[in-house]
Amino acid sequence: MMRSLLPAVDFARRYGTAIAAVAITVVVKLLVNGLGEDHPFVLLPVPVAIAAWYGGRGPGLIAAVLVPIIGTFFLGGSADIGDGIALGVVTIEAVIVVLITAGLKNALRRAEESRRVADDARRELSFAVAVRDEVLRLWHEKVRGPLGRLELRASEALATLERDGYRGAATSSLRAVVDDAGLLRRITMGWHAPSFPARTDEA
Repeated sequence: MMRSLLPAVDFARRYGTAIAAVAITVVVKLLVNGLGEDHPFVLLPVPVAIAAWYGGRGPGLIAAVLVPIIGTFFLGGSADIGDGIALGVVTIEAVIVVLITAGLKNALRRAEESRRVADDARRELSFAVAVRDEVLRLWHEKVRGPLGRLELRASEALATLERDGYRGAATSSLRAVVDDAGLLRRITMGWHAPSFPARTDEA
């Protein structure tokens, strides 16, 4: 039930912000004597910017539509052609303010989403690297000992055969075992090293 009401509540909040901003502007104009006496439309872009920032493009445009209406109210019965042109210019400025403000807010929102995605990717990468390092460390501990013993015993057997005068085909296979075991042992020596050095706090 509450979820079904969320869109309506959000709609009322956004467009209510636009109407409230315009209404507050009118109240301020009426309460402060002489405010905008020389420039009666000086306050009109303010509620438009507020509505666009907190409500988005739609509420901002609603406030922009109210600009000529409120401007006519500010002028009273003393409007002339110059005031009409000025009011038209202010209305166009209000629409431009809405487009710029809404575009800026959308850009900030996309930047924040990109930052969150990048943070999630960094966390996933760090976890994957940590898992890989742990697996390599375990493999290193499990393989290092047997490989070392295999290399040692094969070397001893080879040395015994050579000391007894065996050469050539009799010892070539055993020498290959010694060489292969040594190569594997050297390869696995770096498996347990972490991919990233541990961070230390600077003094």
